[in-house]
Amino acid sequence: MNADDHANDLPPASSTRQKKPKLVYLDDELPNFEFLFEGFGDRFQFQKFTNGDLAWEALSKADPDIFITDIAHPGMDGWGLMKRLAAKAVTYPILVVTGYNDSAFEVFCKIQCPHLKVTVINKPFAAADILRHLTTLAGD
Repeated sequence: MNADDHANDLPPASSTRQKKPKLVYLDDELPNFEFLFEGFGDRFQFQKFTNGDLAWEALSKADPDIFITDIAHPGMDGWGLMKRLAAKAVTYPILVVTGYNDSAFEVFCKIQCPHLKVTVINKPFAAADILRHLTTLAGD
């Protein structure tokens, strides 16, 4: 075993945190769920959805600490969700994970929803990268 064997190991969760941040996660690709829940369940509590309409129903009732979404999924897509979240004037951060390699969605968010705190990252992503974003967004 050498140092490279631990290059993607995650650092331990902070033991000083009293309450795990609540994340609402919307993605229709189940392997992405498994990756996040297995790797970050000790740091965050997840409410998962595979349908945009059901996620919106939950988001319209209670605010999470972070909302994570893909752009394309059954029900309301990411574009529609951003419009509704902007109209609701949410203040929590939004992390968009996408397989699309163009900047159209990011530009859309900046122009159409400028007060939303949106960060866009591309799939595939490494565990350390997504953890870094989530930790920063949660204010850890």
